[in-house]
Amino acid sequence: MGKEIDRISSDIACLNIEHFPATLVSTTGSHCEVWQAFRTSFDNAEKTTLNFVVKRHYQPCEFREVRNLCRDYYILKEKLTDIIPNALFVQTSIDNRANLIVIAETNTPWFNLANPINETEAIPTLRQNPKALSQLKRFLQAAKQWHDEKGWVIDLYGLDNLILNKNSEVRYIDSFSVFFYEDMLKFVTDDDSLQEKIDLSLKRRSYLEYIYAQATP
Repeated sequence: MGKEIDRISSDIACLNIEHFPATLVSTTGSHCEVWQAFRTSFDNAEKTTLNFVVKRHYQPCEFREVRNLCRDYYILKEKLTDIIPNALFVQTSIDNRANLIVIAETNTPWFNLANPINETEAIPTLRQNPKALSQLKRFLQAAKQWHDEKGWVIDLYGLDNLILNKNSEVRYIDSFSVFFYEDMLKFVTDDDSLQEKIDLSLKRRSYLEYIYAQATP
């Protein structure tokens, strides 16, 4: 979709929306819409430009859920370091209801690494970029460990969760509900969507293992 120059369409208590121009860059996520913003500051005549995204959570979000989302983010960040963009979680009021925004580093996707349609581009690109190949290896090792030891499946179901950015770096850019929990399947008896998301995420992880093997010297 094309970018729309606008202001965030919700009333967010911690942001002065009237003086916060932003560009709507994504509405395809299951949990949020994403706006990109730029800010310029001057320190002793030195100009600094910040490029960041604001993710507005769709559904009302109380403190307990915010805490769980933050916990999962920090689990990712501690394990995967540079693969996870720096982010700030802010519990606030959105349209007069308790909710959450995330302010994070901008990472412009080059292409989705987990989509097999990009295989012919992904394998040679990884071969030519040892850093990206090493990052993919660390991601796969962590994803396998979480699954084997805890039954946590990292979310590869969503669009553009694991990307190669414009700098040829691997980034996992999802922020909300980043794990599917296999032990929840026993509580969900009349809805196949969780099983579908787990199955597709594991299938895409297997594909990532394949392109990693093909790209490894």
